[in-house]
Amino acid sequence: MATYNFTDGSITGVEKPHDTTPRGYELFVLRNIVDCTKQTLDAGDGDVAQVINVPAGTLVLYAFINVRTAEGSNGTVDLGYGGNVDQWGDALAVDATGIAQSPILTAPVFFNAADTIDITATVDTADVDIDGAVLEVVAVCLAMNDSIDAGGDPT
Repeated sequence: MATYNFTDGSITGVEKPHDTTPRGYELFVLRNIVDCTKQTLDAGDGDVAQVINVPAGTLVLYAFINVRTAEGSNGTVDLGYGGNVDQWGDALAVDATGIAQSPILTAPVFFNAADTIDITATVDTADVDIDGAVLEVVAVCLAMNDSIDAGGDPT
């Protein structure tokens, strides 16, 4: 298993996403475009792509994938984080364009410390390397920490 960081500009040809500065107790959206033509995720090895930086003190209400360019037949990924690799989706199909999300609404996840939202290449339907997909990963969040907001008390 290899871990690739799609958030820091270290992969050739992959732009670093814009930094987001959430304000205390407000909804915000984190998103990143993951171009797997720039870095293949080997399904047989369970490669992980770190795709969204989540600031400390953030409640992630929900996350999903918008498949912009489909992978080959039977390509699947998990969507989660270090504490639960498939929190927002287990074996999400990325072999057709459109929204890939869990059919079950999951409980929100509070990130006390900064972490990343990740996709993991899986072999749930077949051993298909993710090498042609372009995936937009989106997380709907709520800032829960006053220290995030330089503006002071949110009330």
